[in-house]
Amino acid sequence: MVGAASVYLYYVATQFEFHRRGANLGPDFWPKLVLGLVLATCAYEIVKIALFGSRRELTGVLQDIVEDSARDYGDEGDDGSAPQGKPRPALLVAGIALTALYVWVIQALGFFLATAPYVAIFIALGGYRRWGINLIVSVAGTFFMMYFFMKVVYVSLPVGQEPFAQLTFWLMRLMGIR
Repeated sequence: MVGAASVYLYYVATQFEFHRRGANLGPDFWPKLVLGLVLATCAYEIVKIALFGSRRELTGVLQDIVEDSARDYGDEGDDGSAPQGKPRPALLVAGIALTALYVWVIQALGFFLATAPYVAIFIALGGYRRWGINLIVSVAGTFFMMYFFMKVVYVSLPVGQEPFAQLTFWLMRLMGIR
């Protein structure tokens, strides 16, 4: 059903009428890309089921990583399985509050100055304590997202209010974003 719907929506995306401007991507590019990936996933699943049957895997890569981590730190349950995460409502509330604060300050600080600390703090809330890697991932990830959204997808991100906007404009010049 998902494949059939994707075929129909892909056809609809081919009917978009717009004036193409040079080498710029048109409004049909991203829907077609996403729908093409959905169709490729459907085709993969059909072939996998045809070749290997409908056997369902109970574990995935992430589950294996969690179980390996639990074994490394001696946190497995009595039966040797990885423990189910203990509920931590304070961390949930902290994550929600952090996200609300992010939404509130992004217009004033701009995308980069709001997102890099948000990502770093969110990673730390999740329990990751390698601070150097956290910093690198936060800053590099924010640069990547800023470049991808503004240069590739052409999405306008908040630049912030003065004086923070000057940093955003400087970063945009540095990355070749107009």
